[in-house]
Amino acid sequence: MRFALRLLSAAAVLAVLTVLARPAAGELVKLVKPEQYRSRVVAAKKGRVVLVNFWATWCEPCREEMPALVAAAKGFPVKDVAVALVSTDSLKKTPDVQKFLAFQKIPFVCWQAKSTDLQRFIEAVDKTWNGAVPYTLVYDRKGELAARLLGPQTEQSFAEAVRKALVAGP
Repeated sequence: MRFALRLLSAAAVLAVLTVLARPAAGELVKLVKPEQYRSRVVAAKKGRVVLVNFWATWCEPCREEMPALVAAAKGFPVKDVAVALVSTDSLKKTPDVQKFLAFQKIPFVCWQAKSTDLQRFIEAVDKTWNGAVPYTLVYDRKGELAARLLGPQTEQSFAEAVRKALVAGP
């Protein structure tokens, strides 16, 4: 009986920790304006390597690479690496973005581009980016751009980009 109670207690604690580790349902998607990208998405994580993945629900390669991104992130301590998603879906598609993130149990904060002109957002992020997704930027601990990953990635390519940024930093 004691063993069963301990097992039940451990399961309850694990369930609570799992819920606390994930963003609240209302916070699955946060809006970011072009002029806020650097300060809210990148600079807020200064001191850690930041991997920012740009994606959209309509983009099959984006959806397909998400498990590889999650797996790669698990290989690094949270104190060293932060991952953020930025959806380029239209604001009308926010429910679809939230549904995908919840269904896939994506553990990262997701931002959504809040701009009537997506090109303006793209240029604020990276003037060399043509807007195609998936697209990933990796910033070093100082918040400087360390890598651009064009197109779909693998767990290994995500991890390698992060490792290089970690080595380059202080």
